[in-house]
Amino acid sequence: MYFKDIIGQEFAKKYLTNSINKDKVSHAYLFEGMNGVGKKTLAKEFAKTLIKVDKLENSPDYISIEPEGSSIKIAQIRKLQTDVLVKPHSDYKIYIINKAEKMTVESQNALLKTLEEPPAYVIIILITSNKNSLLDTIKSRCEIIKFLPVSFIQTKKYLEDMGIEERKASILATFSRGSISKALELSESADFMLMREDIQNNIQTLLEKNVVEILELPSKYDKYKDNIIEVLDMMINYFRDIMMLKENIGKDMIINIDKITYVQNMSKKINYSQVSKIIDIIEETKKKLKSNCNFNLSIQVMALNIYEVIK
Repeated sequence: MYFKDIIGQEFAKKYLTNSINKDKVSHAYLFEGMNGVGKKTLAKEFAKTLIKVDKLENSPDYISIEPEGSSIKIAQIRKLQTDVLVKPHSDYKIYIINKAEKMTVESQNALLKTLEEPPAYVIIILITSNKNSLLDTIKSRCEIIKFLPVSFIQTKKYLEDMGIEERKASILATFSRGSISKALELSESADFMLMREDIQNNIQTLLEKNVVEILELPSKYDKYKDNIIEVLDMMINYFRDIMMLKENIGKDMIINIDKITYVQNMSKKINYSQVSKIIDIIEETKKKLKSNCNFNLSIQVMALNIYEVIK
């Protein structure tokens, strides 16, 4: 069976395997899904299978296109258009365009001409985490394959196979949200566990209702400015866990299971309605920050609004 080393993505693997076995390989694919779920890895394995090589980098029939700076420029697509005219050494010539959502409109329009009438030996694979950034005319000419988040169990097993002990693998699998690359990134981050401790302390400050310390929270979050959305998501996870406890849902649904005593203590200090309102406040803060609202002001308003809920 093809693609046996790819984690999860059973539909995508089966779809591509059937295409190979039935000799019905499309000239264009769109691999769409969140970052870190195996889109590029599967695209490369697919290319290896079709070109019949072990190392793609040694094959002139494999061309990988990445953004140059912040975008994929029209010059890169024009180079592709020239290259497709050169016949392959194998049966196929495969182009993988990674982060295809970064193609400029001019690049997409240029690529469209190739997608409309490609040489029989050409296969183009677009990889994206946001297909809505692509023109409808591009999408309509591709076989769209949706990649799903990798399951908790599969991610945890993968991490354990990498030598990570079970408890840590469980925590990393939870916070990765189905992204293998995110799980690996967190496993190598010395700041991850410290960040969780900071978040707990900041939540404790809120629940203790000390207005002076609450007003100082923006300065405590300042060091996390570059990844504040992730920090706020982690904060939401704690309050979500409180909800799970209050609804008497099994502990296997608790995200911060290694902090269960802390979560249980928090749950005694606020009621279900307050938890729900707090989550809404944090979600609203995320929206403001994504819209480039003032960082310190947004965090301060969030903290004071939460204080108003629980005072």
